[in-house]
Amino acid sequence: MTDIHSHILYGVDDGAVTLKESLALLMQCAEQGVDGVICTPHQSGSERRTKLIKDRFAQLCKAAEALPVRLYLGAEIYYYDGMKEALRAGELLTLGGSAYVLVEFSLYGGMTDIPDAVYELSIMGYRPIVAHAERYGYLDYDDFFNIRENGGLIQVNAHAFSQRPCRKLLKFLLRNDMLDFVASDCHRAEGRNVDFTAAKAYVRKRFPNQYEKLFGDNGKIFRR
Repeated sequence: MTDIHSHILYGVDDGAVTLKESLALLMQCAEQGVDGVICTPHQSGSERRTKLIKDRFAQLCKAAEALPVRLYLGAEIYYYDGMKEALRAGELLTLGGSAYVLVEFSLYGGMTDIPDAVYELSIMGYRPIVAHAERYGYLDYDDFFNIRENGGLIQVNAHAFSQRPCRKLLKFLLRNDMLDFVASDCHRAEGRNVDFTAAKAYVRKRFPNQYEKLFGDNGKIFRR
């Protein structure tokens, strides 16, 4: 399994602080059955830090050579006006250098029409993945259908499966085969760490036909 959304890369955002903590998170990944990790530090219109991110990624790859986890580079990009042009110019990071883009939106309604934003990215040849979709409480079921119809994919955080308020949305997405990725969105070795236990148990019990899609070789689409 590949964890497509993580803040394991140290010293670049609000995720891991030290190289030691990055390695501890990668050990958690291995223990959880994750054999591929896409490091997705935050990027936005005002904060890109692309050179720093690439330098730290190279350092982490070297330090983690002995661990049974493949590392890839990407970003969680906060949607903003001008994002499309920055992607075209290579100023923002896609997932593993692929056409897939992990996109974060405002947690508050009215700032961006997510289905429309997904469409604009799609017609440029990108495959936008809506990050931690369970957090956008202003979206209704029609919005999720529109996201998919407009070429978008949907990711939820593993910890959402242990949060009762999220269960209704998770059940809807799974029942309609609209959940594409479950990711850790881990930030720290303690607290917001790597834990797929509740997510795997829920899907295995209630939607076993979706288990392999979500927790199998889901990362092959990003590998060149």
